[in-house]
Amino acid sequence: MAEIVFQEVFNRIFTYLREAGVEMTANTYRSLLHLIDDAVEQNRERGDHEQLLSIAVDLIPRYFDLPSFDTPDPCPPICRASIGYGGND
Repeated sequence: MAEIVFQEVFNRIFTYLREAGVEMTANTYRSLLHLIDDAVEQNRERGDHEQLLSIAVDLIPRYFDLPSFDTPDPCPPICRASIGYGGND
């Protein structure tokens, strides 16, 4: 059963990194395995097996420099307006 949990954590973090734009190289894979090892160690100290993925996600910034992105401006711009409630005819 533990292999399934570890594989799921690996898959979820791997997918997150790829979608975030991190190039997956041999060194990236090694860092990912070190991240999971660190998460397993912290999880052992806490004793909560359901928290392994949460711990691993919290460790991502320690192991990877994620590309930054700018939040796009809303379009159309947000402005105050009436939508007709209130009977001011």
